[in-house]
Amino acid sequence: MRIKLLRVGRTKVPFGQFYGGTLGWEGPRGMIRFLRDKDHFIVVPIHVTLIEHPRHGLVLIDTGITWRQAHDHRTFYDGPLLRAAFDEDEYLLERDEQLVTRLHRAGHAPSDIGTVVLTHLHEDHVGGVRDLLGARFLVSAEQWSANNLGVFPFRRTPALKGVLSDPEPVTFDGEPVGPFPAGHDVFGDGSIVLLPTPGHTPGHMSVLVDAGDFRLLCAGDVVYTLRHLDRERIRPITLGARAREEQFASIDRVRELWRGTPDLFVVPGHDHTDYGRTLEEVLSGEVTEEGLDRLRAVERSQLGEDGALVEPFHPAYLPASGRGEPGGVDFVHT
Repeated sequence: MRIKLLRVGRTKVPFGQFYGGTLGWEGPRGMIRFLRDKDHFIVVPIHVTLIEHPRHGLVLIDTGITWRQAHDHRTFYDGPLLRAAFDEDEYLLERDEQLVTRLHRAGHAPSDIGTVVLTHLHEDHVGGVRDLLGARFLVSAEQWSANNLGVFPFRRTPALKGVLSDPEPVTFDGEPVGPFPAGHDVFGDGSIVLLPTPGHTPGHMSVLVDAGDFRLLCAGDVVYTLRHLDRERIRPITLGARAREEQFASIDRVRELWRGTPDLFVVPGHDHTDYGRTLEEVLSGEVTEEGLDRLRAVERSQLGEDGALVEPFHPAYLPASGRGEPGGVDFVHT
């Protein structure tokens, strides 16, 4: 099994969206701060995972963004509510980062993709759906219902409008997987199992991949970065009591699964740290033992075996040198 982690553009997000959960970015006030804060942006990668499965063909986990989302944003997100929710320059995409280009460089055409798993239906995860309409699409039943029954127009994903009307709904009625009460075995052979990780969205799911010599948990946005496994110190924005409770429970299960599975690596959707960059390098085709050792070393530099930060760091916004430019994140001692 060959696995490639592809960066399909980048997105500009408020620092508090990723790291504000311990700084008061919660509930309605958190949403207000999310909409108003235009002075503390960071830029993070958008990752999708391509699996070249020896028995079941090509599998893609999430689809990233498209050229129109990044370069024709104002017309793509038409309407006052959508424009209030999405900044016009939130997506950054170079021509050689487009999903179709990435696939071609890997030796594949979009029509070669047989199965697409969508961890959730946020815009930066579903933009490429239009290029993959011959594939089998898997979406959790809860996520699909929430996306289509929302009150506000911005909950009806523009990237899917008129495109994806009947994905295969996933319910979790299979065997337990570690701390998860049930999973969904995509092919019936244990090679790719979907796990419920709600909280970031209703019905969010993660993807457990058994590559033989190692395993991956493609975690979508249940954790933005590896450090987010230590939710006591690193916590994203949460917008409601139920979402907060579900998110915490999902993170705890992911951390327990990681702690109890020695050959497992977590693949967050937007890790902008050394760990995310090392993931891109190691998951570039043929995964070697040396590469996995290097990845484990970076992992251990951030988290201990218990899933807690190796040192009592907390995230701090690092302003850019240029006015109006996105900043960065520094991890400082508590």
